[in-house]
Amino acid sequence: MRKYAIIDIETTGGLFNRDKIIEVAIIVTDGREILAEYESLVHPERSIPHHITRITGIDDDMVADAPKFYEIAKDIVELTEGCIFVAHNAKFDYGFIKQEFKTLGYPYNKKRLCTVKLTRAHLPGLRSYGLDNLIRHFDLKVENRHRAYGDTFATYEIFSYLYQHKLDEYHIDQIINQGIDATILPDGMDLQEMHDAPETPGVYYLSNVHKRIVYVGKAKNIKTRLFQHFRKLSRKSIKIHNQVCHINYKETGHELIALLLELHAIKTIQPELNKALRRSEYPYALYFNPKAPADRECLFVLKQNKKNDHRYEKVKIFGSKISADGYLQEKIISHEICKRYAKTRNREFACHCLEGCSSFFSDDREPIFEMMEEARNEFEEDFVLILDGREPAEQSFVMIHEGRFWGFGFIERDATITSREEWNDYISYQFSYPEANGIIKTYMRKNKVKKVMI
Repeated sequence: MRKYAIIDIETTGGLFNRDKIIEVAIIVTDGREILAEYESLVHPERSIPHHITRITGIDDDMVADAPKFYEIAKDIVELTEGCIFVAHNAKFDYGFIKQEFKTLGYPYNKKRLCTVKLTRAHLPGLRSYGLDNLIRHFDLKVENRHRAYGDTFATYEIFSYLYQHKLDEYHIDQIINQGIDATILPDGMDLQEMHDAPETPGVYYLSNVHKRIVYVGKAKNIKTRLFQHFRKLSRKSIKIHNQVCHINYKETGHELIALLLELHAIKTIQPELNKALRRSEYPYALYFNPKAPADRECLFVLKQNKKNDHRYEKVKIFGSKISADGYLQEKIISHEICKRYAKTRNREFACHCLEGCSSFFSDDREPIFEMMEEARNEFEEDFVLILDGREPAEQSFVMIHEGRFWGFGFIERDATITSREEWNDYISYQFSYPEANGIIKTYMRKNKVKKVMI
């Protein structure tokens, strides 16, 4: 018998990574009758805002002697064991409960149904699908609206109606499985494997029948990304569908760590279906000719080989001529270097020198030397980026040293580290692929991260 745990919570606010639960109610049902009930106030270990008290009627005095979440956590786990998590706006309620369990170090993963989505799909044409409007639509008698049990009971009544009149097990499975039909999954793959995957950042490994890894990917949410692979019918997903039989994954705690671990895994494993990052050789390089006359070309994008390495000074390596030319073009613009100092094949650059070319050659090559120093040292300083870890008591970090990515690792959240040598001792992965520097710089440009100088 399939069971559904219908849940509603009241909280101190709307952000699950900041606010706390102050009340929880659960009704377990088979879709036709109530099998079990549970409700409890919860001490949030902080004061309840006045506007929350106005809405719910719950104040600090009411929760003063209430259990803290960790004291009722076992009750919730036992009551919802084997149940599908159902809520009105399930993302909100599930997010809070999952976060509370995360702070306890417990992975709370459930299949979910949202009655907002269910009613919108099966009761089209309503003015609103908020709980108040649905209560009026079904003419429900609800005591204590905006209290956990009252809202849970209203959600139960709505779900029970849908279950008995609008839904069947096939459509429920389609919703729970995010549109994936379990009968058409690759041989040997169990849909439960994807349901059991963590909803956290990390890297996943897809293997064929011979247990050989054929694809490596990264994700902010591993479970969501896995479902996307087997739901979409893109060219890549079809190839994955035809070859993959097994799933493995590693949680990283943070998206940037996942990006770097993905890079390392693709370079070392060389999966068949990963092409963009699989390259292990870098056939082109930016060279500088220190012996070039003052008014002649001294920067070249050429094939990287022993002959050119001997004749010129190698500045930076690239995986393709296009990426090398693009990099040189960007540096010509940003450093305002005359185009006559640069030479590439089949490429015309615009001139970006500050003065007219005729007088420019009497000046020294300071902009070129600045550009070369920047190219050799992707980062000007040594620092560490402090990031989220795989569990509440842990942090991850990315270390920059000698102008480039040095490595990443994990430390205890309360660890005190004062020197570069100590950071170095905690490094778990260390590699020198050029793409790593670009990944870090791009992430830092788009996101705020904690930076500690070392």
